[in-house]
Amino acid sequence: MEDFKANPHFKTREEMEREDTTSNKVVIPELKTGEVSVCTTPDLGNQMPLVLEKWYVKVGNRVKSGDVLCEIGNEGVTVDCESSFNGKVIWTCEHKKDLIPGDELFKIEGL
Repeated sequence: MEDFKANPHFKTREEMEREDTTSNKVVIPELKTGEVSVCTTPDLGNQMPLVLEKWYVKVGNRVKSGDVLCEIGNEGVTVDCESSFNGKVIWTCEHKKDLIPGDELFKIEGL
């Protein structure tokens, strides 16, 4: 037991139970009512153009942080794009559109 206590990161069960557990909580960023967030196409480092393959939501849908909203990809990779916020989808780009890094995919408005 003394070997464990020599490690500065070692904690007894009692010490861990006394610690504040709020530091491990995930903080979801919030949009204020009327505030708009724009999600753009990521740079995947591969030279092939991306295409918006599939929408899982429509304009007007309410979404939560972590919801998958669309799928983009090319011959080498497919990526699901998630919402970073809770809110309402107010705009989506065209289906099957060719995309470059930085193109707008969708907009979410805070409720």
